[in-house]
Parts: sequence; structure tokens; C-alpha cells
Amino acid sequence: MDKKVILITGPIGSGKSEVLSIINRLGYNTVDLDAVSGEILLSEESKNFLSKNFPSSLVNGSVSKENIAEIVFDDKSKLEILENFIHPKVLIKLKDIIKKNDDITFVEVSAPKNLHKEFRTLVIWASEDERVKRLIDRGMEINDIKNRIKSQPTDEWWHSIGSLIINSNIDQLEIDIKNYIDGFINE
Repeated sequence: MDKKVILITGPIGSGKSEVLSIINRLGYNTVDLDAVSGEILLSEESKNFLSKNFPSSLVNGSVSKENIAEIVFDDKSKLEILENFIHPKVLIKLKDIIKKNDDITFVEVSAPKNLHKEFRTLVIWASEDERVKRLIDRGMEINDIKNRIKSQPTDEWWHSIGSLIINSNIDQLEIDIKNYIDGFINE
């Protein structure tokens, strides 16, 4: 297990991006794997893959992440096809990023798959009701939210893959994050 990498993960709407923002403000290296995935999706290799497997994801020669999301969060087999294509590429990029950083690197990842077995993992948690409310406030449609939640692992799985911080109050969240980091550094 790489001692200088900590995954930040949790179900959709749990507050992963907020946690990454807090950690960034504290001066630590941060990586958003969704952004890395997005860069990969825009590559020519990905466009070829998408045209064969998800033709409706290409609109006027450009990748429509919205169309991809609509397809994969409604069909687990399609999600698996996309993950099998993109996850190995993301892992290669992540390992390159980690090699370049000498300090602790915090990595936000929406779908950790087996990454939690390779790296220390911090799960950000909020109740489903709270997550749904947050996602509606972000402008997401309830059907999209329910499909995405349904496509994710169970609550028990999330709770089993690492340390857990409950995100129900922003001020407490920042305190909990600082305490977690202090505990990690002082191990």
C-alpha cells in the first residue's frame, strides 16, 4: 500500500469535491480522477472506442459526457464496458502523477473499484436523503440521481473499504479532515 497516497471517495453527493477543496486549501497535493477521466475521454483513442461502443455519445464529433452518463447509469453492462476501457488508462496516469509528487497526494475518485486495495482510503459519507437533496440543488434530475445511486455499491461496501467521515455539517467536516490528516501524519 502506497503510504503517500490517500483516496477520497464515497457515493455520489457525499461531498468528495468539498473535501478535496478543503485539503487543497490546507496546501496538500490533490488530484481529481474524474478530471483525469474526462481528459482521457476526449482523446482520439477514446473517440474511436466510443464510436464503436457508444455511438450516441458523439455529437458533431465531440464527446457528450451527458449522453455517456445517460447510457451507462441506466445499463450496468454498458457501465462495465466503459470502465474496462477507461480505468486502466486512468490508473497509468495516476501512477505517473504519484511518481512526480514527493509529499502526500489526496486523490478524489468516484468509482474506486479495486483502488481501495492499493491505497489508503477515506470514505466521505452522507445519508441518501442528504445526497439526493444536494444533487437536486446542483440541478440534477431525480431520475438521473436515482439511476446513479442504483449503479453504485451498497452502503455496507462503502463503509467497509476505509476510514469513514460523515459529512453532515461543513464546519465539522473541516475539523474531521484536519484530524484525519494529523492522525495520518503522526502515525
